Amino acid sequence: TLPHGWGNETYFAAGNGRSYFVKLNAPIANYEAMAALGLTPPIVAVGQLDDGTSILVQPRIAGRTPSRKDFQEHWERFAVIVRQTHRNEAVQQVLPKPASEQYRDAGLAALARIQQRWQQVKTFVPAVADFVDESLAQLKRQISAFQGGGLVASHNDICNANWLITPSGEIYLIDLDAMSWDDPANDLGALLWWYYPPTRRPRFLKIVGYTNDESLRNRMRVRMALHCLHIILPRQQSFDRFNPDSFAGALTDFRAVLAGKENPQGYSD
Repeated sequence: TLPHGWGNETYFAAGNGRSYFVKLNAPIANYEAMAALGLTPPIVAVGQLDDGTSILVQPRIAGRTPSRKDFQEHWERFAVIVRQTHRNEAVQQVLPKPASEQYRDAGLAALARIQQRWQQVKTFVPAVADFVDESLAQLKRQISAFQGGGLVASHNDICNANWLITPSGEIYLIDLDAMSWDDPANDLGALLWWYYPPTRRPRFLKIVGYTNDESLRNRMRVRMALHCLHIILPRQQSFDRFNPDSFAGALTDFRAVLAGKENPQGYSD
């Protein structure tokens, strides 16, 4: 049975009275490093197909995605998991080293990836093409002004769909395929903007180990704007779908972040 989702091929399998989650083309080292810390579900087996495609097998866990209430009630546990992911040397060592540690360079690289994907679809959405182009140009100017550096092991897609709460109360971070060295503002911007009102953010950042200053807040806003496009633009060599009819509506979060507004959905379930 195929579970719902985008990206690489995934399956549910059963045998010997047990159920398993099977993923193809997964970066095995990412999962092994995170599983060793207990931050993602344990690994049952790894292997390769004849064509070199990797296979990852984990137990199928009857968990659920966290709600906004979960994020706020267990905020310290979520913060600790983010801190461990960002700072753990074993996790960092399995990721390809970046060419630069500067926030500006990481942001410009992320922008270039978004622009490449945007160019593939912009002709299908002419009503918003100029707006997106102008917004990307504005973001490029802002990223070019970033100062400082200090990249971390970033998850890069830290929405609630990529967290799992088990019936026994364990919290796992899952879907580690996009992990890389990146600005911590990439993960933090998405997590805080989606799930934590501004009054809760300083305590969260303190636990994770970052200073709640204007520089970080600005980088979080800019990287969150890019992330809003990342999640609605189709990725190459994936099962993502693109629906031109719904694209303009899907820009709601992008527009809000650019305007300096908070999550239009609010912070309660």
